[in-house]
Amino acid sequence: MLIRLLGPVEVERSGQSRPVRPPQVALALAALAWEVGRVVPVDTLLARVWGEQVPPGARRTLYTIITRVRRDVLADEGAVVRRLGGYLLDVDESAVDVPRFRGLADQAMAVPDPVPPLAAALALWRGDPLTGLPGEWAERARHRLRDERRELLLRWARVVTGRDASAAVSALSPLAEEYPLDELVAAALIEALHAWGRTAEALAHFARVRRTLAEELGVEPGTELRRVHRKLLRPAGTTETARPVPAQLPVGLRHFVGRSAELERLAAIGEHPATAAVCAISGPPGVGKSSLALRWAHLHRDRFPDGQLYADLSTIDPADGAVVLPRFLGALGVAESQVPSGVEAQIGLYRSLLDCRRVLVVLDDARSATQVRPLLATAPGCLTLVTGRSELSGLAVTAGAHLVGLDVLPGDDAYDLLVAWLGEARPAAEPEATANIIRRCGRLPLALAIVAAQLARRTDLPLAEAAADLERAAADLEPFAHSDPAIDLRHVFGRSYRDLPVPAARLFRRLGQHPGPHVPLSAAASLAALPVARTRELAAHLDRANLVEIRAPGRLRLHDLLRVYASEQARAADTRAARRSATRRLLDHYLHSACAANGMCYPHRDNLPLDAPARGTVVERFADPAEALGWYADALVALPALLVEATAAGFDAHAWQLAWAFAEFMQRRGLWEEILRTHAVALAAAGRLGDRLAEARCHNSIARAHARLGRDGEAVEHFERAVELHRDLGEPVLRAHVHLGLTVALSRTRPEEALSHTLHALELFRQAGDVVGEARALNNAGWLRAQLGAYDEALADCRRAQRLLADLGYAQGEGHAWDSVAHVLHLKGDYAQAVACFERAAELLHGCDDPHAAAETLVRLGETHVAAGDIAAALDAWKQAAEFFDTVGDAQAAKVRERIVSFHRP
Repeated sequence: MLIRLLGPVEVERSGQSRPVRPPQVALALAALAWEVGRVVPVDTLLARVWGEQVPPGARRTLYTIITRVRRDVLADEGAVVRRLGGYLLDVDESAVDVPRFRGLADQAMAVPDPVPPLAAALALWRGDPLTGLPGEWAERARHRLRDERRELLLRWARVVTGRDASAAVSALSPLAEEYPLDELVAAALIEALHAWGRTAEALAHFARVRRTLAEELGVEPGTELRRVHRKLLRPAGTTETARPVPAQLPVGLRHFVGRSAELERLAAIGEHPATAAVCAISGPPGVGKSSLALRWAHLHRDRFPDGQLYADLSTIDPADGAVVLPRFLGALGVAESQVPSGVEAQIGLYRSLLDCRRVLVVLDDARSATQVRPLLATAPGCLTLVTGRSELSGLAVTAGAHLVGLDVLPGDDAYDLLVAWLGEARPAAEPEATANIIRRCGRLPLALAIVAAQLARRTDLPLAEAAADLERAAADLEPFAHSDPAIDLRHVFGRSYRDLPVPAARLFRRLGQHPGPHVPLSAAASLAALPVARTRELAAHLDRANLVEIRAPGRLRLHDLLRVYASEQARAADTRAARRSATRRLLDHYLHSACAANGMCYPHRDNLPLDAPARGTVVERFADPAEALGWYADALVALPALLVEATAAGFDAHAWQLAWAFAEFMQRRGLWEEILRTHAVALAAAGRLGDRLAEARCHNSIARAHARLGRDGEAVEHFERAVELHRDLGEPVLRAHVHLGLTVALSRTRPEEALSHTLHALELFRQAGDVVGEARALNNAGWLRAQLGAYDEALADCRRAQRLLADLGYAQGEGHAWDSVAHVLHLKGDYAQAVACFERAAELLHGCDDPHAAAETLVRLGETHVAAGDIAAALDAWKQAAEFFDTVGDAQAAKVRERIVSFHRP
């Protein structure tokens, strides 16, 4: 099978081609084939098939179209595969003519005689690509493919001209009509006509192109067109004095994958021969800047017939790039004795020599914009390609440079890089191990290449064993060491680190002590014991050095391997006491900030007595609950690692207090398993401290999580342990909360015993004067009495709880009370009042940021609507409940949707 896009969209089998119709089906197949072997997101498919204005119902129509592509067009149900977020055309790349065309083009660069693969590539074309298909995406794809064909045809014609000039003329003539302003096409046609003996026609074509350029663009012919014109005018038998054509590009990477968007952007920057261009590629160390630059340079070297200059600037003084000029001048034909002594004279001569030439200048691993300015090629038709460890925005200001930022590889490209080194069989046989290797390498191309090269040598080593070795060495960079400093990861990182001023280097080392993927600016300031404003200045320096990425609002991102390097440098340069003090400040930052967020979001929760934060700690202050909740959501990502860090450093009090400070936030989002994991660490820390009250708090949180997960036995065990610990502590309110929690675990199987614990908690709360606790106990009592059939008493208890909580302004508690009132009314058969109370409960719970409880209330509201015979209202309530469960990542969303579907089944 061959899917054809280079002409009308067709599918060929057994030599017979069948057109794909209608246009929407053809567009869908083309969109999938364009990304063959990669997942195309559904939104991307919708945009490619319908354009920017996607009509209502298009998503459903797309499913029908995909089915037609599978069944009718490809006659293979397995050819189009559903993946998370999109679809994938699961066929070999050779089954699509576009990648086959590009593969032949690449092959032509690596063989002695490029004509056969170039001719085979051109033979794949059967007309205008994606003929007749409407839409912006199809038009963009057509333009790109036309440009690729033009480039390939030019390469073919230049080689063929010396063998069969008439064939070159036949191919180039229609191309010249299609691109009347393309000087490279015109130059190639003129040379072919001259080689065929039709010099008069060649001169006439030059005059025609020159006139068109003047009328349309207001410019004279460029270097290449003038060169071939001079060749036509030379008398037979004479020769033009040869000028040196430097070819200094180093060999490109054998295993290069991905970066198609960046290659396209570079191609667009360098495609106009009438202007000079500068392009600066920057990114973190090891991300593949040099590889990208050399890949593009080799692919497009024929655009620069007057040569390519190359300089590695990594070891040159950042302020003195001009030391390269004598070498460049020598490559351009200037004898050593003729090189001027002054830098300004050298720059002037260099730029004069480049005038009327088309030269590519690659300046690799630049350390500053100042370093490269003397070496920029400013003549029209030239391109300077700069790579740099630091960002080079200064070149954009002073030289109009185009800036290309490079990040780590996308997941699919990282996988492809391993496949390029190891072949397809090994990664495919061990997908989990492959994913772990990619994760451990952080999708950093250099790290992946180092590991892949080692694995390529050891063909007998299972990838699972290699992944395990990488995991065991997670705290150091030894797996990425190499005898060649140019590809040793520590050395590569060190080149950027050693250029930092002392204060920025110190901050970088401190950032290595932060365990999470993102470092809030205030946490970084705490680590460094610096004001936030000064930390921001130093972080900006690290950002310019591409060692840290600044992400709004006020967050820093540090690549995992750079974090390991920073930690290694901290161990080498800083005392143990200094590192421990930084860890203490970091933990104090999160603990005191979390307690401040508690006070803002959950004012009715008891306060935790804390020691004062260490000097130099920055504590977050929140303007409103929304800001505090946003901080909680960001900080929760780092919590598990912070607890590990706290216990490893001997800060056990911080460990259990941090878990407590995040517990309420996690409960309201239904993160019960996360509560169990974090509080297991907290409980062990409290045990080491011998702090019975802290142990009781931890047992209480663990018990509540087990109860919400339906593990009543484990819940009762932890609640009873909390009761035992509280017995002699003289904390009646905390003891009451434990008894109240026990009711949750006992209510499903032993409601009478649960009620007894609730009433005991009620008495303790009343003795302590805790009105919130009293109301919560009353609400629990009402719920339990309803289970036992005492509806009137139950309703009285719940209404009393609701009034108390409303008077206190405790919206979350009042929401739970309204939910209980509604539940009792439902059991009594008063569905109309139950609906009103459930709706009020959901409104309150959602309004005070308790989406999990609001979702559970909406589920019960739906059940009441069903009992009342209003199925449509029930479905609406359940749909909203599923959305709320989705916001907290609760698997109950799927169960609710299954319930919705069940009502639509016949």
